[in-house]
Amino acid sequence: MSLQSAEHLNLECTGRNARSRGCTSAASAGKRHTSTENAPAFLNVARLPMLGCVLLAMIAAGCGYQHSGSMDNADGYAWNTLYRGDIKTVAVPIFGNRTYWRGVEFALSKAVVNELESQTPYKVVERASADTILEGEIEAVHVHTISNSPQSSEPQEQVYDVSVNFTWTDQRDGKILVTRQRFQQTAPFYPTLGEGRFVADQLNVERLATAIVQEMQADWGNTHDQPPPPIR
Repeated sequence: MSLQSAEHLNLECTGRNARSRGCTSAASAGKRHTSTENAPAFLNVARLPMLGCVLLAMIAAGCGYQHSGSMDNADGYAWNTLYRGDIKTVAVPIFGNRTYWRGVEFALSKAVVNELESQTPYKVVERASADTILEGEIEAVHVHTISNSPQSSEPQEQVYDVSVNFTWTDQRDGKILVTRQRFQQTAPFYPTLGEGRFVADQLNVERLATAIVQEMQADWGNTHDQPPPPIR
């Protein structure tokens, strides 16, 4: 083989190797470039749950409720407690009883105290240190028969009826806040199903206590006996 032919083959091989290396380098660069482009997309997908949590936290923080006695919202409505803001404490002596049904006065007084403590902002305290006093008296207790059993003519359905008088007075100035006469509550019971007067008595006492405490709510639009809070 001649010298010129050998040099020609050497140059051709060198060119082929260079082109091969160039293609390999270009392919590697392309792969690296593709990986670089895909990386941000992958990272963004991975961040979506975290971003969702952050957004939920921000929404929750902006929509929270306030328990400060009143709440003004963005629509201009003012939300106030149903009870008077100028009264903190109530005394509840044992109710009087003008009937022959003994024990009802103790059960009712206890039920009223429990209702005040659980459903109102008022605290029940002794008479000497109370802002107000709630006094009451059981005026009448009756049992009415609604229907009799057709088989035995015994009472099938009866109604336990209790009437009370009560007055809620502000001890600081002697003002009568609430007074009710012959305030009545009823409770049905069914002797043929084994229910006696005790069942009716318990149900009636609970209903009557709830009704009495609801009567102690402030007048509409005047929950504090003070000007309402400004509406923002």
